[in-house]
Order: sequence, then structure tokens, then C-alpha cells
Amino acid sequence: MQKQDDTQQAAELRLAFLRHLPKRLETLRKRGQRLCAQGWDINALSILFREIQTVAGACGRYGLLDVGERLFAQESFLAPFVERVAIPNASQTETFAAQLREFEPLIAQHENQYGEPVSTEATASLTVATLKAGVFALQVTPPPEYWKRFGPAPIAKPAATTTVPAARAVPIAVPKPAASVAPVAATPVAPPPTIADTAPAARPRAVEQRKVYHLSDGNPLACELDQKIEAAGYELTLLDSVAELKEVLAAFASHLVVIDAAFQDALESIGEMIKAARARLGRRLALLTFSNSGELPVRLRAMRAGADTFIELPAQSGDVMTRIAELLDADRADPFRVMIVEDDRSQAIFAESILRKAGMLTCAVTDPLAALDQLESFRPELILMDLYMPNCDGMELTAIIREREAFITTPIVFLSGEHDEEKHFEALNAGGDDFLSKPIRPKHLISAVTNRARRARQLGRRAQAQNPRDPVTGLYERAHLLDHLNALLAGEDPAEHGGGLLYVEIDGAGQIRERVGLTTFDALLNQVGAFIAAHIEAKDLATRYGDTSFALLCHAGDEAALARLAGDLRDRTAREVFEHEGKTLTVSLAFGICTFASGLGDAGAMLNAAERGMADARAPGGNRVGVFHATRAKPSSDADQTLAQLIRDALKAEDFQLLFQPIVALRGDAEEQFQALLRLRGDGGKLYTATEIMPLAERDGLADEVDRWVLSRCLLVLAERARQRRPVRLFASQSIAAARDPQRIGWLGQMFETRRLAGAQLVLEFRTPDALAHLRELTAFAAGLRGFGASLSLSAFDANPISFQLLQHLPAAFLKLSSRYSSEGLRNPQLREELRQIVALAHERGSKVIAPRIEDAQSASLLWSSGIDYIQGDFVQQAGHDLSFDFHATTA
Repeated sequence: MQKQDDTQQAAELRLAFLRHLPKRLETLRKRGQRLCAQGWDINALSILFREIQTVAGACGRYGLLDVGERLFAQESFLAPFVERVAIPNASQTETFAAQLREFEPLIAQHENQYGEPVSTEATASLTVATLKAGVFALQVTPPPEYWKRFGPAPIAKPAATTTVPAARAVPIAVPKPAASVAPVAATPVAPPPTIADTAPAARPRAVEQRKVYHLSDGNPLACELDQKIEAAGYELTLLDSVAELKEVLAAFASHLVVIDAAFQDALESIGEMIKAARARLGRRLALLTFSNSGELPVRLRAMRAGADTFIELPAQSGDVMTRIAELLDADRADPFRVMIVEDDRSQAIFAESILRKAGMLTCAVTDPLAALDQLESFRPELILMDLYMPNCDGMELTAIIREREAFITTPIVFLSGEHDEEKHFEALNAGGDDFLSKPIRPKHLISAVTNRARRARQLGRRAQAQNPRDPVTGLYERAHLLDHLNALLAGEDPAEHGGGLLYVEIDGAGQIRERVGLTTFDALLNQVGAFIAAHIEAKDLATRYGDTSFALLCHAGDEAALARLAGDLRDRTAREVFEHEGKTLTVSLAFGICTFASGLGDAGAMLNAAERGMADARAPGGNRVGVFHATRAKPSSDADQTLAQLIRDALKAEDFQLLFQPIVALRGDAEEQFQALLRLRGDGGKLYTATEIMPLAERDGLADEVDRWVLSRCLLVLAERARQRRPVRLFASQSIAAARDPQRIGWLGQMFETRRLAGAQLVLEFRTPDALAHLRELTAFAAGLRGFGASLSLSAFDANPISFQLLQHLPAAFLKLSSRYSSEGLRNPQLREELRQIVALAHERGSKVIAPRIEDAQSASLLWSSGIDYIQGDFVQQAGHDLSFDFHATTA
């Protein structure tokens, strides 16, 4: 195991957080001051509260106690208002403003220690705000454009002028600077080392660092995106206003400008700034804009403003970062590779010289039959094809090229003096993408080739991002496997499905590498990886994890089954002979296994556990297969007490988490709906699920508080989506304690009325066994829910007479099937017949049926034929922190 990799990854994450922390704190401070000065709004208060919670939790994880304590004080101050749906009065506002002012020295401290300048307002405390009758007075105003004097140093954001409503404006005194005070020269602070700086074999940083200007309103996606931009090594400058963007563009132009949706109204003026900057720079300046609407007039408006990329919200930060990387690296990426197939040597040299001067790599082929041999070695991204050639014309050669799997999507552009349009159509029918007529101007040729090659490269990158698997070896990228592993651990009880992680090392790897050399050893690793990937289940993942190791993620199988798989791979590999450049090699493998049943809730913890299993595998007399056993875990009673204390602490600090998984219709209903899943992260990275949390919470009388926390968070999400005019339905699991609470219905009704929410957006889910045991209380509770439109769902529903009889008394709008009817259970004909009975009875009573834990297409097909209404599970999408899923695509 390359422990250095894990340590480096943790250090990278911490460094990215520290660099971004001053800006996040400054954003929180400004928002809080704006609410204090201009009046409170319950939705804005709730959003501020959630953001403070997020940053406070991150500070706790990274050991920033000073900032964490201040944030926790603010969180504790706002929590009662969020709970009661109330806003602070004048004296409480003054208290909160005082807490905000305490952040200024902390921002300056962490900015100087870790980050880039956020604003002179924060660091120099020139604009110390004081609250008088709800108004912040600016005590000192810096000279206009004062920051330009610092030249090409890292840009500090211009101090924002505090806007005061006209009715409440107060005079602002601007003292003149003393004549004896000399201006202080700004000394640029060197940014902290990036990943490239700390890597053992860092490449020279001769290439100019890419600069990104982000005109942001500080929304959650923007904050997450900003962290990823800095972690990727780009130089980020955050801006708050269009005027600020205009000033910095006039002084120091960036390589990319990102515009949040909140600034869409100013897109025309921003477009003029960008066009002026492009004309002045003479180089590429990309523009990416977000929008809450994807309608055609909005897209046209963005295009006319010069936007290179238009992204409709909601969007995933990872997808946005892929697009940002494409925009920023387009002009310094590897040159485009163009093959020119032309029997006229002078014409071939003419096209080749033009494209080479434009910075492209070219390969000119005058014999069309020789082009096939050049394809594999040169791997062109675009082919310029002559139409008429001896031995094999361009249309015949195109048809042959299209038969090769690797070149199905490679653009082929015909370049010929043929002016007959019928011949043009024939060429396109043969597999060509476009037709250019000779003679052609050099500028036109360069533009035509560049645009098509760039589009082909972008499509290839996106396809790789969607399926990050090497087509030759069958190995996935390491990050993809780790993301998939973390998603499984965040799901509902991964141990129930079986499976686990296998860590694989080559025995004596160091000696083999010294004997055969690095090149041959690397080729050997690829061959071994391909061999392993070919002998595991199609749904399982394999990756190269380190210099001499692999990792396998298996989705099913108990400890014994995984040990048998490891033994089989060990024996097969030992019998295999690997060849490279005339050398034959054999290898032996050792395996360490950590199953999901071990209860470890973090990918890093599972990798470390599998490595410990590897130590047992290498013990004298071992069979090269070791399994990690959590023998050093505390007794169950101690573990229960530890978890119970974690639950109490989480209730005090509101430190639970909610994940969301889509529930998708099988018959064309595009309504957005998600299951809210309760999680709690404990010591050592273990992630506890609701099935572990709720029994102990009920035992200790905490279930009612946990249920109320879940509902409060769901209502905040519903309110935010209502504000965005994107309604969603949430399924929230509840214990029977909620039905017993006589005040719960009244509290829920008040929350819906205050937030102006539709009751149909919330579905409360109870377990069928609990409903059978407490039918009277739950029936009365369901009647109360109908009073404001909310509905009821029964989970773990089974086909038996008692459950069917329950439906006669309890009006459940949704039935969620028992785990018996999961992906594996559907192979049983008897269970499929029971499933049809449930569906028939549910539909007869007007209820919908949901099948959870669906993991493959075959199961979804069986469910569709059985009449199921909705499916949920990893086959649809793994649970995540945001509500992102394209429900409209499922109806296509």
C-alpha cells in the first residue's frame, strides 16, 4: 500500500480547504452583515445557518479550533430561529453583528498564513462596520482603483462599498490620509505549494498558471466549485459585482471568467467586457455562464454575449470542472494530430505546411493503401481525405477505416476539387463528416480542422469521464473506484449485499523491476492488470492502485466467497506466462481482503484494513490470501454506548447528515422525488446508517429528536427548491415515536403554512412491522397528515395476509417492498408471483409500489413487467449529498 498516496491526498484536501477558508469566511460575514443591515428573511437565515454548519464541521475535521468555536457560536445563535421559523429582534441582531465583527482578525490571520488575499476590507480592517440602528457605516474609503498600484502581484479584491438603503442612509466620513504617512508597498505573498510542488517528480512550472475570475453570489455549488478550482492548481479570484469584474479585466485579464446565474441580467454588458479583453489580449479568454433556465432565448442570449459554455442548473460540480479543464487547457494541450491522405505530393505538402504552422502534428500519406498501416501508429484525431486516388479512392478507404472500432468516430473530412454535389453526398454517405472544396484558403483550412478536431477531443474526454476505463487493460481509474467505494459505503447497509475490497500486490516486485527495467516492468503491470480484470465479474471494478499493487471492488459475496476468488486469481496468475519484447515472465500475487461486513464506513479505512489482511497473507506458512477481521473492536455493549453518545452529541451539534437517492418512475412520470437517508459519521471514519442509529435512539428516548431533525432538514430543502420554482417530493423515514407525539402534526402543519409549501411534497415513511404493532396511533397520525396534504408510505412491505389486511385500515399512498424482493430475490418465480399480488392490491386501493435496492437492468425489466411504479437503488443512482438527477431523461 502506498501510504504516501493517502497522506498526500489528505494533505491536498486540507490545503485546498485552508486556501479557500478566508474567502468562505468573508462570504459568510458579508451575508450576515447584509441581513443585519437590510433586514432578516427566514429563507436567507436558513441558508446562512446551513452554510455556517458546513464550514464549522469542516473546521472541526481539519482541527481549526479557533474558527470552529466562533462558527459554532453563530450556529448556536441561529439554531433557535430556524427551529421556530422566527427572525431576530433588534437587540439579537446587534449581538449577531458583534459576533461577525470578531471574524475580521481571524480572516486576516488565516489569509496571511494560508490563502490568497480576499479583500483589503478584511485584511486591513479599513472598513470596520459598526451597527447603529441597523446600519453599517464605512469609516475609511480607499482611493479609487488603489489595488492597481501593486502591478502583476496576486490580485486582491477591491474593497466593496457598503450599499445602504436610501431611506436609512447615514453620512460617511472619509478622513484624509496624513501627509506624513508614506504609502506602503504591497509585498506579494507566495501561495502555498500545490500538488505539483510537493510531488516527488514535479514537472517544471514554466507554463503560465491559468487564472480564473469567478463572479459569484456564494451559492453552495459556487463554493464547492471554487474549492475544486483551487485544488486543481488554477489561480482563482472571487468577485462580487459586475463593476469589480470590469476593473480587474481592464487591469489583468484572466484565462476564464465564470458567471453565476444571479448575474444573468448583466450578461450583455459582461459580454462586451469579454469581447474587449479578447481583442486587447489577442489570445483565448473563455466565458462560462450558469443559468436557472435552459430555454432557447436564454441560451441565445448567452451565446450572443460570447459564452463558450452554457450550463443549466442544477449541475454537478464534477461535470462543471471537466468543462472548465477543457476550456483552460485547450490552448496548451497536446497539438492536434491530423493525417493527410493525398496522392498528389505537392497538395499534401501544401496542406501539411499550413497545419504545421498552426501548431498541429501531421502525417502525410500519398499511397492510400499505406494509410491503414499509419492509422494505428499515428492515431489521428482527424483525417483529411482526397476523393480521387489510384488503387483505392477516398470513399472506399473511408468505408474500410470505419470498420475499425478505434476509428468509428474519428472525423474524416474530404478535400477535393470535385464540385458535383451528388459526389459530395456520396462521400458523406460513405462515412465522411464534411466536404471542403479546393482551392481552399489557409485560414479556412486551419479553422475547419481546428474546430472539428477540438470537438472530437472534447467528446472523447467526456466519454472517458463517463466510463473511465482503459479499453486495452480493462482497468478503471483509481479515483473512479474510490468514488464508487465511498458511494457504496454511504448507501443503505452495504453489508447486506455482501462484497468488499481486495488489495493485491506482486511478490518480489522490487527485484523484478531491477531485473527487467522500468519499461518492461510497467508493461508487465498492465498485462497483469488486464489478466485480473478479465477474470472478475463484469460489475466489479479493478484499478492500478500503486506502483506495484492493484485494488478490486467486488459487489457481492461473503468472506469465504471473496477468499475463493482471491485464491482462484492467485492460482491462475501463477500459471500464466507474460511476454514483452521477447522476455517471458511469471509472477505470484498476494491478496488482502476487507469485506463490507467489517463495518468500516470509509474508503481509506477499508484500504488500510485490506493492507493489514495482506500482512497476514505474507506470514510464513500462509496461502498468500489474508482476511481482515475486526477482532480488536469493542464488545457490542461498549460499541452501543459509543454510538449512543455520538447520537447525543450529534443532536446537540446538529451534526447528522442527509443523503438523497432518486426514486424514478418506470412509466414515463418525470416528477422529481428523492429518499432522504440519515447518516452519522463516527470516530475512525465509520459512517452509521439509519438502521444502526434508530434502534439505539429509540432505546434511549432520542428517536423523537432525531425524527424532528430529519423533518426540519427536509423542510429546508423543500423550501429552497420552492424558492427556485423546482418542486420536489421527499420521502423521510420516521420512527413510531413520531406518530405517538401529539404535537407533531400541529408542528408540521405550522411549518408548511409558514414556508408556504405544498403538503404533497412530503411523504413520511414508517416500517410495516411498526405499523402493525401501533395501528391505532398511526391511523390517527395519517388522518392528521391528510389535513395539509402530506402522505404516508410503508416500507419493508411483504406479501402476507396480515400486511394486506393492514391496508384496509391504513391509507398508505406508497408501499416500499421488503428486501426479499431486491435484485437477487427477483430470480425466484414464487417471489415474482407474490410481487404481482402486492401490485394488484396496491393499485386497487390507489397506492403506488416502490422497489428499493435495484442494482441491475435485468431486475428493472422484471419489475416493469410486474407492474411496479417506481424503482430506487444504485442502478438508478447512488445516494449523494445533492438532489441531482435528470428525471426527464428517464421518460425519453
